[in-house]
Amino acid sequence: MIQSWTRREFLKTGLAIIPGILVGTRVWGALSEFSLPLVDLEFIESQMKLVRRWEWSQTMPRTSLLREAGTYDRLTVHHSGALVNSESRESVIAHIDGILAGHMERRYGDIGYHFIVDRSGCVWEGRSLAYEGAHVYGENERNIGVVFLGNFDEQLPSDEQVASMTQIVALLCERFRIKYQRVYGHRDLASSVCPGKNLYSHAHELRNQVVA
Repeated sequence: MIQSWTRREFLKTGLAIIPGILVGTRVWGALSEFSLPLVDLEFIESQMKLVRRWEWSQTMPRTSLLREAGTYDRLTVHHSGALVNSESRESVIAHIDGILAGHMERRYGDIGYHFIVDRSGCVWEGRSLAYEGAHVYGENERNIGVVFLGNFDEQLPSDEQVASMTQIVALLCERFRIKYQRVYGHRDLASSVCPGKNLYSHAHELRNQVVA
């Protein structure tokens, strides 16, 4: 159940608000003593299918382990690293829950990525944009993390995932005024094969095409 709070009540909780992107004060319900800010994702929801965090998980982030975000000026593309072929909602939730559980076991405050894109091209909200991500070691400040489900060294991204990459990157770059030169694959910022050669080629092509 989603609880509604007034702005005054919300401010009393002491949570930081990012100007311009927080539009509400709803929380996940009485699952924790902490309340989480609701980030306005209408700029995505109005353009493509988006599943909000509370629709797929009842696991509350450990806010004491999260760092508040100021703004964003870069974006990094990842793959989940496990082969994925199913597009069923149940399978996708199980996969994302597995990522979340793994990150929580490693003492992350929440899933490390801000958005997840499944094989059907649907976008799932991960970590709130109110908080800095945990997806590139030492390079998370001002960095939005978007992960695509699959292992793209061993499989090709679906046509729907490629289309969603183009769209979600465009929307986030426009919203946060991110320059396309600052759209990276994980391997650009760290010693990693992520996001796999078959997805990286699309991200690299997208960046170069838009910049040109």
